[in-house]
Amino acid sequence: MFVLKKHFVPRLLTLGLILASPVLHSEVVFEENFDDQPDWTSAMHSTDTEQRAVTHIIPHGWSAIRQDPTWAPSKGHPYKHESIEVLASNSKKCRDGTGKCMVSWRDSYNPGWKRWTSESIMLKYLPEGYSQLYVEFWIRFGPNWTRTNVDGVPSAASKLFRISSWRGNGSEFQAFPDGDIGPIALWDYSLNKYGVRNTISWRGGPHGDNYNYRDGEIPGLPAPLINTGDLNLNFSGHLKGMGPGGSDPKVSDRLNGGLIDLNSPSIVKHDQVFGPGDSWTKIGIFVKMNSAPGLKDGVFQQWLNDEQVFISTTIPWIRPSVTETENAQWNLVAIGGNDFFQIYPNEAQHEEWYAIDDLIIRDDVPHYLNTTAVAPNPPIGLDVK
Repeated sequence: MFVLKKHFVPRLLTLGLILASPVLHSEVVFEENFDDQPDWTSAMHSTDTEQRAVTHIIPHGWSAIRQDPTWAPSKGHPYKHESIEVLASNSKKCRDGTGKCMVSWRDSYNPGWKRWTSESIMLKYLPEGYSQLYVEFWIRFGPNWTRTNVDGVPSAASKLFRISSWRGNGSEFQAFPDGDIGPIALWDYSLNKYGVRNTISWRGGPHGDNYNYRDGEIPGLPAPLINTGDLNLNFSGHLKGMGPGGSDPKVSDRLNGGLIDLNSPSIVKHDQVFGPGDSWTKIGIFVKMNSAPGLKDGVFQQWLNDEQVFISTTIPWIRPSVTETENAQWNLVAIGGNDFFQIYPNEAQHEEWYAIDDLIIRDDVPHYLNTTAVAPNPPIGLDVK
């Protein structure tokens, strides 16, 4: 396990918080700050798209990576970057300006169709499986990150994070109906003419079955959104009532000062939420399986800089299946993803980066965030296979 940086809560204080929590069992499952990792890029030892710890050299403690750059040295562009870097030379991109972090490069490229490119996934497999998981990490978008919508070209989007359930065989990367993964909870970055978005996507299970949600299948989502598994939320009105106990979140306006006005019709800009190019943002996400197949009591909860900004407690993550084992558990956590990014002309060979640092996976919500208590589901009596 890698040592956390000094700005985290001290270990003894953390232990005290855990002991004070009403959760009966609480532990950190995995943590990573990248500082002790050897220098590595996704094409340093192999140019394979999918690389696994059992067959390839990847960062210690991780299970697999997936990489697919366009403008990169491995593709014949020596002055560009591979899609994933963990390098001491990137220290200024990392938290506190020291150590190492995961740096993902996205490439603007238009192949003539709606292709998602420049994949950059780092994946952690937790074979024991969990009925609930909380993950937090810090993210920074580089100074040249595209922060405003560009008229006349398709809007950009990047998949940044996911928690999912994998059957344990087949592909841990291929998510689609009849695939090997599901349910899935994703958090993506997207930007369009309405400003920066809080993009959340859910897919059902178990393991590729019941993959898509129908309209109205997940009740209680913010109006006027269609109640499916794809939410393209703003950072103003859609946040109303999403704080603890139905309160309105207090989200800092990191561009203008004060708080973002949830009642304002104005669009919310990237820098209002994520700050200027040297700013770090803490993301927290919690998922809990529904208590039985088909029951609408599964949970998705999200925090932004420790402020709860979204919650749903009515998700049927697992629905009845005649083809799959219904006791699927959360066992995959991934940072990074692929990008739909066609804003700049191909001849510009434009690339831009974001960095992720100080990731923690645990089996409960930290006590200081748990202002909206979510009771654990009873066990469903089967072991994960």
